[in-house]
Amino acid sequence: MNFENLEVKHKAFGPGVIVSNQGKYITVKFESATKVFVYPDIFEKFLTLADGSVSEEIIKDLESVNLIKKQIQDKKHEENLRAMTKGIVIPGKEINLAEGEDEDGHSKSETEEI
Repeated sequence: MNFENLEVKHKAFGPGVIVSNQGKYITVKFESATKVFVYPDIFEKFLTLADGSVSEEIIKDLESVNLIKKQIQDKKHEENLRAMTKGIVIPGKEINLAEGEDEDGHSKSETEEI
């Protein structure tokens, strides 16, 4: 979709006009400055069309981007879990063992033979 010449409203910069959209960037001319934003992310929290709405196409693009972000996050989480099960400590991802558990997370027992 061509967004050029669409009037928009930014939470901080106020009203503006989209002067170009190239790939994942849109450029908006405001009264005080011209700013470049990442599309469609900017429409998630800060930018709306002048009438306060967000078009169906922008909503679809946001949903697609958010799905990809979630897939990346899930993959990183799976990789972290695999690493931790192999005893690899990832900074900031240390596991706090409950009292009475060994490093594998198994319950320690006084009668357990070694």
